[in-house]
Amino acid sequence: MLRPITILLLLALALFAWRNAPGGKPNAPDPGDKHNADRTGTGHHRPSGTAATAADTRATPDTRIVDSIRVLCLYGSIPAKGWRGREPMYGPNSMLGRMVKLHGGHVTIEYAHDRALSFQPVHYNGFGGAGHIMPRSNEKNFNACFRIYNEKRAWNVLGNYYNNVDSLRRAVFIIPVTAAQQHKLDSLATTYTKLPPYDYAFFGMRCASASYQFLSEAGLVTEYKHLIWMNVFTTRDFRNALYKDYVRNRDKGWRLETSKGSVSRKWEKDSFLLTP
Repeated sequence: MLRPITILLLLALALFAWRNAPGGKPNAPDPGDKHNADRTGTGHHRPSGTAATAADTRATPDTRIVDSIRVLCLYGSIPAKGWRGREPMYGPNSMLGRMVKLHGGHVTIEYAHDRALSFQPVHYNGFGGAGHIMPRSNEKNFNACFRIYNEKRAWNVLGNYYNNVDSLRRAVFIIPVTAAQQHKLDSLATTYTKLPPYDYAFFGMRCASASYQFLSEAGLVTEYKHLIWMNVFTTRDFRNALYKDYVRNRDKGWRLETSKGSVSRKWEKDSFLLTP
């Protein structure tokens, strides 16, 4: 008879395989699609020129762009071939441990200057370090918290080997926001840090899905509306989904910055190239 931990491992591998099967992989957004943005945009938060100025004048206060937020995407990694023993692994060097580290990574939302919202477990234990396997419904039993970090702490939250920001593989999405959207994000962050609305669980909400839900509540993302925990199961799923919105909104001032990361680590690969 299979042990429970073996069954859970098989379920996790099956879900991961399904999410990354050839027929299940997300297609790279087509820049020429009429639903996608023109990829020759300037990248500024506001359009330039006389016509844009007139449009700004006609806009109501709640629809004018007043600021931008930054979505900080840190790729998962393990020591690269030839670097094992010199580059830290952290955690068990097993098949599951390496899979979790390589396809882990982290997502935080810098919703205000140097204030990045991070969803994580209170105790990193249990299956895959997620604490609970399935989410608990009673908030008294939650193993979850939203924390606010400065940007530097947001990048090295996974371990001390991430202290050198320039050595990390990163993707940063810069999203313009209106006054109403900024107010919504501020309000949600205040509420969530006092009491998380859901548990942190392996088969439930984690940093990627929670970050996506946070952006969705403010009306900033549109790719998924339902079953967010499943559709945005990994940080790669999150990057894929956000990239599609980025392509659709480049002419509205969305920007993307990427960094390849150090060759001493094997970094998780994207399902398709994220092109700024």
